Order: sequence, then structure tokens, then C-alpha cells
Amino acid sequence: MHCLRAILFLCLLLTTAVGAAQQYNIRSWTLEQGLPQSQVMAIQQDHEGFLWLATRAGLSRFNGTDFTTYTKEEGLSSHNISTLFLDSRHRLWVGTTDAGLLLFNGVSFQPYGQEQGVGAKAVRGITEDKAGKLWLATDNGVYSLAREGMLKYASLPDLNYTAVTATPTGELWAGTADNGLYRVKGSQTTHFTAGNSELPSNHITALSVSKSHEVWIGTAKGLAQAEQTTLSRVQLPQHLDSSRITSFTSDHYNNLWVGLQRNGLLKYNGDSFTHITRNGGLRTNRITALSTDKEGNVWIGTNGYGLQQHMAPWFVHFFEFPNLTEPRVTAIAQDRNGTLWLGTDEGELAKMEQHNLTWLSRKPWPQGTTVYSFLPTPEALWACTSNGVWRLAQQTTTHYSTAEGLPSLDVYQATAGPDGQLYLATGGGVAVLQGSTFRLLPSPEGTLKANSILRDSKGRIWAGGDKGIFRVERGQVVQPPELQGLHLTEVRSITEDKKGVLYFAAFNTGILMLQGTKATLVTAAEGLPSEAVKSVYADSADNLWVATSRNVLKARLPALRQEGAFNHRSYSGPSGFRGMEVCDNAMLQTQEAVWFGTTKGLTKYLPGLDRRNKVPPRLTLTEVLLYSRPTDWEALGYAYDSLTGLPVNLRLPHTQNHLAFNFQGICLSAPEQVKYKYRLVGYEDAWSPVTSRSFSTYANLSPGTYTFELMGQNNDGYWTPQPLTYTFSIVPPIWRREWFIGVLLVVIAGTILSVVRLRERSLVKMNSLLELKVNHRTRLLERQNREKEILLQEIHHRVKNNLQIVISLLNLQARHVEDPSAQEVMKALRSRVRSMSLLHERLYQHSNLEHINLEDYFIEICESLYASYGVSMDRIALELDVPDIKVDVDSAITLGLIVNELVSNTLKYAFQEGEHGVLRIELIRHDEVQYTLTVSDNGRGLPEDFFLKQQKGQSFGLKLVQSLSKKLEGNIRFYNNNGTKSILYFVLPS
Repeated sequence: MHCLRAILFLCLLLTTAVGAAQQYNIRSWTLEQGLPQSQVMAIQQDHEGFLWLATRAGLSRFNGTDFTTYTKEEGLSSHNISTLFLDSRHRLWVGTTDAGLLLFNGVSFQPYGQEQGVGAKAVRGITEDKAGKLWLATDNGVYSLAREGMLKYASLPDLNYTAVTATPTGELWAGTADNGLYRVKGSQTTHFTAGNSELPSNHITALSVSKSHEVWIGTAKGLAQAEQTTLSRVQLPQHLDSSRITSFTSDHYNNLWVGLQRNGLLKYNGDSFTHITRNGGLRTNRITALSTDKEGNVWIGTNGYGLQQHMAPWFVHFFEFPNLTEPRVTAIAQDRNGTLWLGTDEGELAKMEQHNLTWLSRKPWPQGTTVYSFLPTPEALWACTSNGVWRLAQQTTTHYSTAEGLPSLDVYQATAGPDGQLYLATGGGVAVLQGSTFRLLPSPEGTLKANSILRDSKGRIWAGGDKGIFRVERGQVVQPPELQGLHLTEVRSITEDKKGVLYFAAFNTGILMLQGTKATLVTAAEGLPSEAVKSVYADSADNLWVATSRNVLKARLPALRQEGAFNHRSYSGPSGFRGMEVCDNAMLQTQEAVWFGTTKGLTKYLPGLDRRNKVPPRLTLTEVLLYSRPTDWEALGYAYDSLTGLPVNLRLPHTQNHLAFNFQGICLSAPEQVKYKYRLVGYEDAWSPVTSRSFSTYANLSPGTYTFELMGQNNDGYWTPQPLTYTFSIVPPIWRREWFIGVLLVVIAGTILSVVRLRERSLVKMNSLLELKVNHRTRLLERQNREKEILLQEIHHRVKNNLQIVISLLNLQARHVEDPSAQEVMKALRSRVRSMSLLHERLYQHSNLEHINLEDYFIEICESLYASYGVSMDRIALELDVPDIKVDVDSAITLGLIVNELVSNTLKYAFQEGEHGVLRIELIRHDEVQYTLTVSDNGRGLPEDFFLKQQKGQSFGLKLVQSLSKKLEGNIRFYNNNGTKSILYFVLPS
């Protein structure tokens, strides 16, 4: 501590103090950005997220980027607007100084004047009580809005009122221009003046109610506060105690903001005031209006300098310093006394004590020397510079250069080893201080450039350089075995977290995380947005700060250590980090803040104030365009919403199928960081890639119903919970419409039905004609068939008669034949002719002239033969087993002649005179065409020489049977077995 006092004493001797004010994140909009006029008298945010501004050139609506202004041409009765108020029904009320009260419905202005009960020209204050009743402070009294109109409030005198507010407890407060303040609760009215209370002035300029129901009172000469019935003056900073107060607002940190007419802003945290003026970032100290939006930004209306926004209070900057231009803070450190030390690339040296920054006019090193880093030790402050290393202690300054053994004059960083020795990262390698000289530590890699050096919690010395990562072991610089094979280059920064994990910044490669012996390279694949990492710093809250070429990142280390995921938050200009680029190893954490040395100066980060913007952007569809051109939907005959100008229930013909959508997400914190994704349901199912583009075009849409869906993301990554939707239809051409198709189907069905009916009638008519023709032809065929049958019957009858004549001739001839053998031949011949005659007799006596029933035919043949040979069926019984088979005439004649021969032989030779026996005829059907005919008897059988005679030469009868068998594609066999058995195998056509 004695050393630190000595250093401080040395610096005081060498310096002249030059202060630098804190600068806040304040953005401005003036005429150049579209603001219609530079005087902003009132500010109010509506439920859609738009900011309404009262200017001397009309009422302007602001979406964070563009201004839309309403003037007398749009129905505004006066440009002298004094106050704005949005009630619980989302109606915007406009109070003027010379035209009374107006209500804006989004399209037009409705005046409230004498006809509505307002007998005043100037309306300077508007409020709403807990019952939803509207109250006005006017130049001739206080009015309330009832169903029947405005009514003057009789409990207060007719005075010139300047402000009015209602508390949640039911109190009404009204301030006057020169008669103090009134409080009304129920039937009791209390009057406060400068004479009977601590009210600073009888001219009340502003009233506001805090969340704790305190009433803040602004006057022309200071600030007061009222709690219940007690009113007390609030002491402002000395030089501001009698300032004229113009407006109030409360932010999301429970701070009260007070606007002063000529002296800037005051922020009151309940204990002390912070004064913000032009030196702190305001463009002017003339404040006219204040308001806080839903995202927590404080909006500031000024007199003559437009609109300003105070955002991201967690960053405070020190950029502007007298006698210094573009101070590039390259080194930052805090000694044990709490003093903050700064160094720049031009050799400037500064210290900060109690938020007061002092630049030293005399430096120990030559002008232009770059200060790379500081190392505070109990004995001294070491400064690593481009001109060696400097030790500042006890009114003495010691300079070490190459003459003292430094391998290079560029000394980037220093650390104290476990042995108390000083280790340096230099342009020529790693050096260690031994006594009063430095020694270069040898390296197996040869000459290397060491950019950074760190002693970890285990006492190990790590160095990062142009050839990778090294560790000091046994007096030399070696590459650790666990990191071999990584081939890292340009390692510029090293840090260690509270878990003992080391992080190395490898420029254009990523971040190497070393957990024990496990090395993990974090790149874009793990979520690192930029691999151009310059510096890393682990703070006590377990965050890893990463400085890149574009911004600074804050990543949560637990997720990185456990999951390897680089979950981070990015800080850049729009999010409050205005330092542009962090210098190498110029990050430091103190008890209250994290400090960054940047290319623009010094930036302080207050983690306790850092809050994410959880308010998603308010999405609005601004335009629906045909063919990407401005479209007047009213002129085209479409119904449209008068508030938005968008067509309602849009149904377009199929020829107008090219639509474009313009949209916007209102995010007042960072409108330029709003991201979108969208899709057209009915055309595509997938969402578009996330984009900052605020329009979408769809061409050649097919007929159908579509819904455009839009999602928005704010600057901190919060998406709208539900998509904005807009539904429209492309009407198909007439030939594709449902009703037309229905009518067409009905017509087609009717046509088909008519054709069918005509066809049916034609078919019925044709069928009738065909039936007549068929009946006629049928009758002709029947007649022809009858004639044919008669003719056939006649033919068969004649044939039968002719055969009878032949039989008669044979009988006559037989009478003159005496030779017994000749008579026998004649008898056989007669029986054969008789069998054929029987067949023709059956044909002409029956209706079926094509088929003969064999059973009946065989019976008639047998009866004729029995009669011819004089054999009775009592002596030789006839057994007939013939199925019901009908055959054609040719086959019947052939079978009849065969049966005739076989039966004749049986009757002649099988039995002796008077002998009894059995004659059997059997016909068996094997399939559709094959048959077997068996004629058998139980007589004396075939003679012994039958088969011998058959070989030498057959009788005529047997020859006839053999010939007839071949005609039937068959053959006959004779068997002598207890009689004679003749079996004929033959085929009949199917």
C-alpha cells in the first residue's frame, strides 16, 4: 500500500488533471431522419408499439425507422399540440393549446369542443382514473368525460390548469399555472401552495404517479413529492435546485427520470441523482418531454434538437477527452488501491479514481510509445510497451530494454511466476527477469513471437504466440504434449475461468478450451459467430468475454464446458457497445463493472443493469401489392380496411396472381436487427430462412386459398409467439369454378340422360321391329320345319313301304325255293331288311327324326326275329339292359343290323328244339364316345371248329358283322363260356 501511495504521489507530481464525462447510449432523430419538426412537445406509445410524437408541424407516428405525419390536411385542427394520452380502450387523445381536444381513431380526428361540453381552448393535461373516466386539465377548469359529453368538475375552481393525474388509490391531483396544487379524494379537497407547504413554486409544470403511489410534482422552481397528505420538497443537486421541470417518466429499473427545461436530465434511483447533459450524450440540455416504451427505452423530446432515445444503460462510455483525439485504449488494469490505469497506443497514461478520469500530462516513456498492458504488483506497476518494459515504483521509474537482455523491445504482456520472478511475452520470445537483467527462455521451436502470457491457478506459466501454445517447464518453453498436433498459429490471448479451465484465442481459427488434458477447439460449428478472435476474458460470473474484429461476445461458460455449445449474446453498436473494436488483452473486471479498452476510448459494462429485451417485435403488414407495384385497392373496387389500407377478404381473378407483401416488425430498441421468417400456406409448408428482408413476393399462384404467415425476432432473439396472418384467394377461371363445373356436370348428365333415353326409345323401337321380324322368321322356320318333318316322315314312310315290298318279294320268292339252305338265306335276308324297315317305321311315327332310342329299337328287332323264327319269349327269355341313349340314323341302322345278326344266330343255333334259355343284350357307356355292346346266351355255345373256320373263312353273317363294326370304329370278339358271348367295342360320335 505504501508503494501504491508513492506511485499516486509520483503521478500527481507529473500530471495535470483533465476530466472526462461518462457518455450514455443515446441515439437521435432530427429533420434529416424524417422528423417533421425539431420541437417534440409530447411522446406516447400506443398498443401496437408505434411511438406518437407531438411536434409543432403536426402529429407524427414513428415505427423506429420511418415517420408518418398527420397535419391539418389529414384533419388535425391545430399543430400546437401540448399533450398526448392513450386510454385503456387504446384511443389516442390529443390536447392542443388553441383548438381544444381531439380524438384520433386511426384514420380521422374527432374534435371535442363546445358542442361536446369542452369550453376551453388549451388542454395541457389528460389522465384516466381507476374507473376508466377521462380527466382534462384546461385553461378554464378540470373536465371529465361522461356518456353525455364533457362535464366541468365542480369540486375544483375555474383556474388555468397545467397538469392532472389520478392515483390507483382514487385520488385526483391537479396543478395550476399560478395557484399551486389541488388534491381531491372523495369529497375532500386539499390545496397546496408555496405558502402553506414545501411546494417550490405555485406554477405546476408536470405530475406523475410512481408504482408505489407517490406523486411527483414538477414546478417552475424545483421538485416535490407527495405521499398521502404530506408534501415535501426534494433537494436536487445544488446548481439544479431551482430548475424548471418539464416532464417525468419511470424506467424498468424503478428510476425516476426528470426532464429539465434548460439543464438536461436527472435520473433518480431513490438515493441519489445522476445528471445527464450534453457531455453525457444529449444533443441539447433543453428537455420538453419524456416517455418509456414497453422495451424499457427512455425517449426524450427536446426543444429544437428533435427526438432522442436512451437505451442499453448497461454500457457507459468515456470517449471524449480534451486535448485527445481518438484515444485508443490499449491497456487497462486496476491496482490494489482500486485505481484504474489506462494506456493508449500513443503513449497516453491515465488513472480513474471515484469515477473521475485523469490523464497524465507527463509520461515516463517517449511520446508515441504504445502501451500494450499493465501488471500491478505489490511493489510496483509494470507497463509493457513497444519500447520495452517500465517499472514505476516509489518515485522512481526503471526502464528495461534490449540492453538489459530483452529479446525484443515489443513487450506485450507480463505475469508473475510462482517463484516471484517476472515473465514477459515479447516479440522475440518468452523472457524472465533475473536480478536486473532478462534471460530469453530457449524453445525447441526456435525463435518465436509471444503475444500473451498467463500464470494459471496451478502455478504453470502459459504463453501464446505465432507458432501455437507453449508452457514454461524446467527453464525452457515447450509445447505441451496434450496440445501437440493442433497446429495453431497467432494465439493472441489466454484466460482462465474459476473452474481452472484455460481458454486460448487463436485468431482466424477459434477458441481452444483446455480442460485438464482434454483440448476442444470451438469454431463456427459450435456456434462461434466469428473465428477472428482477438482476446478472451473469463469473469467472476462464469462468463467468457470474446473480442472479435466486429463486436464483443458474452458466452455462458457452464454450457460451453459441459455441452461444447457456444451460447452467447452479441454486443455491438445497436445493442449499446459503441466502442467499435476491443484492443488486444484490454478487458478487465472490477467489483462494479467489466471494462473494455476500445479503439474509441473506454467502455464500462454494468452487469446488474443488463436485461434482455423480451418484448417480441410488433408485426404489421404495411402493403399488399399487385405485381410489386403500389396498388390502389379502392380504385380497383376492392373493400379495404381504412386503418391499414389493406384489402379485406381479397379475392383476385386468376389473371392477377402475382402478389408482394411488405411488412415490418416494430422493435424500438434495435429496428435494424429485426429478423423475419414467413411462408405462404397453401403454396409451401416450410418457413423461409431467417432474413432481415422486410418483403416477400409470390408469382404465378394457382387458383386457391392462401394464408401469408409472418414471424418476427427482436434484437435479443425473442420471436413473436403467434404468426401474423393474412388470408386471400385466387379465383379460378369460370371453367374451373365449382358452380360452373357443377352446372357443366348437370348439363353433361342431362345430355347423357337424354341420349340414353333417346337410345332407349330407339332400342325399344328396334327391339319391337326385331321381335316382329323374329316372330315372322320363327313362324316361317316353324312352318319349314314342319314341312321338313312331314317330308322326312313321308320319305321314311316310303322307304319303309319300299322295304316292306322287298320283304314281300322275298317272301314270294321263298315260297318257290325248295332248297333248305336257300330258304335259310332268304330268311336271313328278310330279317335284315326287316330291321331296317323297323327303323324307318319308327322315324316316321315319331316327332324326333334325328335320334333313335336304342332300347325301343332293339326290342322291336328282337320281337320281329322271335316271330320270324317261331320262338316264344317264354322259352327263350329276352333280357335287355340298354341305357337311355339316342343315336343318329346311320349309327342306329349299323347297330340294328349287328344286333339282328347276333340275335338271329342265337335263335337259330344256341338252343335245341323245345329247350329253354336266356338271351341277353347289354349296352355299356364308358365315356362320351366309347361304348360296349354285349349279346350273350346260355345255350350250347359255339361249335368246336368255330374259331378254325373263322380263320379259314367266315360266313356271310359274320363278315357282315365285322364290316359293320369297322364302320363304328370298333371290333367284335366272340367268347365260348357257358354259352355264346359276342362283345362289340365301338365309338359313337358325341
